[in-house]
Amino acid sequence: MVPDIWGALVASWQLVGDVLWREADITDRLGSIDLFWSSVGVAALALLSIGLGQSGVLFLNRVRGLRAVISGSLALALLIGFRLLEAVVTWGVALAVTRRPLPLVTILTVFLLSLAPHVFNALTFLPFVGLGLARVLELWSFLVLFVLLAAAYTLPGWLALLITGSGWLLMQVLARVLAAPLGWVSSRLWTLATGEPMIVTGANILTSGPFVPVSASEHPLPGASAPATGERA
Repeated sequence: MVPDIWGALVASWQLVGDVLWREADITDRLGSIDLFWSSVGVAALALLSIGLGQSGVLFLNRVRGLRAVISGSLALALLIGFRLLEAVVTWGVALAVTRRPLPLVTILTVFLLSLAPHVFNALTFLPFVGLGLARVLELWSFLVLFVLLAAAYTLPGWLALLITGSGWLLMQVLARVLAAPLGWVSSRLWTLATGEPMIVTGANILTSGPFVPVSASEHPLPGASAPATGERA
C-alpha cells in the first residue's frame, strides 16, 4: 500500500494552523497516539523549513558544494540535539514542580507541536529582517509550549509560565556551558571531513543557525602560533 504522502502533508499543515490558533480540540487530544504521529509531521515540516532557511543563508554567503552540506548538517544536528535537551530539561522541571509523571507520548507531543511556528523559518534567510524573525519565531514557540504544558498538566497560567520559563533559563545556562566543547568538536569534524581547517565558535553553536565557514588559516586565534589545526583556545 502506497502511503498518502500528500494527504499527510496537508494534515500536518492543518495541524500547524490548529496549534497556532489554539484550537481547543488540540489540548483535548494531547494524550492520543493519532495526535502524536501528526505532531511528528509538524516537526518534520518545521525542520524542513529550518533547513531551507539555513540553505538560503549559506547561498547568500557564497557557501557551496560539500562545505554547504557539512555546514547545514552540523547546524541541523546540533539544533535537534539542543531541542531534545530542552525538552528533557523542561520536562524535568515540570516533574519536579508537579510531582506528576505524564505519559511519554503526551510529553513528546507537546514538544513536537511547540515547533509549529518554525514552519516559517525558511524566511529567516532574508537580509536585515531574518534575525528578528528568528527571534519572533522562538518567542512564538515558547508561548505555544507554555499553552500546551498548561493544558497537559492542567495548571494555572502562572505556574505553567514558571515551569516553561525555568526550563528555558536552565537550557540557556546548559547551552553556554556546552557551546565551547561542541564548537571544538564541530571544528574537528569539519576539518576531518573536508581536509580544510575551519573554526566553529561557541557563538556559532548558540545561534542555532548555519555555520558560515571561517578558515583557520585566514583568521588565526589570538596567541596561536600555528592556526593550521583550527582548534579553539
